[in-house]
Amino acid sequence: MGRQIPIHQLRNCCSIPRFSLSASSASPPARRHPNDLTLPSWHPLSDSNLSELSVAVSPPFSLAAARISSSPNSMASSSSAAASAAALEAVQVLVASLADDAPRVRDSALAALRDVAPLNPLLVLDCCATISRGGHRRFANMAGVFLVMASAVRALDRLDAEREFLRKIAKIATAEIVSSKDFNVDWQRAAATLLVAIGSHDPDLMMGEIFLYFSGPTSALPAMLQILADFASAEALQFTPRLKDVLLRVLPILGSVRDGQRPVFANAFKCWCQAAWLYIGDASSGLPFDDDVMSFMNSVFELLLKVWTGSRDLKVRLSSVEALGEMVGLVTRSQLKSALPRIIPAMLDLCKKDQEVAFTAAHSLHNLLNVSLLSESGPPLLEFEELNVVLITLLPLASFNNSKDERLYVSKGLKTYNELQHCFLVIGLVYPEDLCLFLLSKCRSKDEASIVGALGTIKHLLPRLLESWHTKQTLLVEIVKSLLEEQSLGIRMALAELIVVMASHCYLSGHPAELAVEFLVRHSAITDDDLNDLNTLKNEYFQDKRFEMKMSLAGLSDLRAVCEKSLLLLAITIPEMELVLWPFLLQLIIPKKYTGAVATVCKCITELCRHKLSQTNPLYTEFNASNEMPSPEYLFARLLVLLHNPLARGQLATQILTVLCYLGPLFPRNLSLFWEDEY
Repeated sequence: MGRQIPIHQLRNCCSIPRFSLSASSASPPARRHPNDLTLPSWHPLSDSNLSELSVAVSPPFSLAAARISSSPNSMASSSSAAASAAALEAVQVLVASLADDAPRVRDSALAALRDVAPLNPLLVLDCCATISRGGHRRFANMAGVFLVMASAVRALDRLDAEREFLRKIAKIATAEIVSSKDFNVDWQRAAATLLVAIGSHDPDLMMGEIFLYFSGPTSALPAMLQILADFASAEALQFTPRLKDVLLRVLPILGSVRDGQRPVFANAFKCWCQAAWLYIGDASSGLPFDDDVMSFMNSVFELLLKVWTGSRDLKVRLSSVEALGEMVGLVTRSQLKSALPRIIPAMLDLCKKDQEVAFTAAHSLHNLLNVSLLSESGPPLLEFEELNVVLITLLPLASFNNSKDERLYVSKGLKTYNELQHCFLVIGLVYPEDLCLFLLSKCRSKDEASIVGALGTIKHLLPRLLESWHTKQTLLVEIVKSLLEEQSLGIRMALAELIVVMASHCYLSGHPAELAVEFLVRHSAITDDDLNDLNTLKNEYFQDKRFEMKMSLAGLSDLRAVCEKSLLLLAITIPEMELVLWPFLLQLIIPKKYTGAVATVCKCITELCRHKLSQTNPLYTEFNASNEMPSPEYLFARLLVLLHNPLARGQLATQILTVLCYLGPLFPRNLSLFWEDEY
């Protein structure tokens, strides 16, 4: 019978509007009190329809119902009492539907109750508390019940959030959490969410309930720590002043924690430290720690550093390093300096692991470098020579390979790459010239990963350290020139991206700029036939025997796309490159080996012509001034021949016709007149 009434109608019943139409009058609705639950006759749960609704749980006369019925503003008539009972019954139907066999019904009931909870949180809490007394063994979806209760608790007014009322709810939640040794069960996590919501109203009450499980050995301790970690993340300003009480209870048991539980403890310390940073960053908050808390933090720091980071369990090492990354700014500088020889190798070792582990370790290393080098409390704690091991380790890891197809891998890899670049930036802000010379020296090495990493790092740092690196412009240009003929796909890709950054900051001009443009055109000329011909790949593009064919096929296509995009960026967005591109691009139309790039080159020429004509600059002046340019007749013939394939890649025919139109003044007058008539 409960399913005869749609869930959305039950939601409407419980979220009664502020105005109600009387069944016996067509007059406008009258103002009503928020607690007045009178139902109109047309409502699916009105008195005439209540007989059609069967409810699994009988409506109790509880705290919420008592408050509604005893309100001085509540109507004392029998219709009001019936309406209150109907609303209570509707909520009970929704709560019972949380355990329905059909997932769609459960989801709809959960959504409806979350909508209803802010309108009448006490009523929702009472119904949920009643049905949760038997626990998950009697009700199949305790997770849904606790999530609804959490929404209702958050919606409680301060006057309604009475301590004893919240204590009863908190005990229901904690009873569920301690009912199993495993904290991965849905209902336990939902119960933790409820406790965090209770803590937002009364943190001392919630934490007091948690502290009951800190005395003596108990399997619920990790779960309780996780709740405190979640509470710190959600309510940093309320948690941080109470951190001392937490540490007083955690430190005595910290030394006896086994490896299996250490990640939970380390994660809790991480969240607590993050909360402290948020508290410190709040304008109205002062320093949250006294001498006792600082002493506690130093003790925890030493334990994580000297014991837990040396564990054989990767999860323990990773969680410990992650926690240390948040703690480095909360310990004394003297303790941090003495810890650097131990903590840096631990972080670097994890940076070499898979992407997920590497991202976490790189983020912690970034925090460490930031605190050690850029602190306002004193000079850098590390000299550049001491950072060599960091740079040597991280540079090959920065050669981020985006040739993978898996989106998840690319996302994680890109996040790790960005964190590594943040590390390089922190070092560059303190030692800009030393870092620049280090990167340039790595570009001359024989290690491909180091070269790719150095080029990518230069690309990332050049706009940010432009003034500091200005004196190294000539060295950088010479390094790029020397790498233009490299066979490595990774080096070519890194060069294509770096060329655009250098051009946009006026690092390229004259002959080196022309060589860079020709490099982009050469790789834009890769055809689809080249990608399918393995012999061409081996002989013309990859003479290195070590390259992997499968990666190269995908990577070569990506290289072509990057070079085409780079050429267009040079022509469209960088005005300084106009002197390099025009009329130099006209030369690159003629060679047969660049035929595959003609469509892209024509796009660039079109953009240059539009810009020049908008400034009323004649096109043929620069053209005639250069002795290396092909004759107009030769250029016209070459473009005309290429029109034989109108379906070629990149809308070749359209691009050629557009360029011929713009270049009309360059050709003999009879050809120009003919072209104007035909076009």
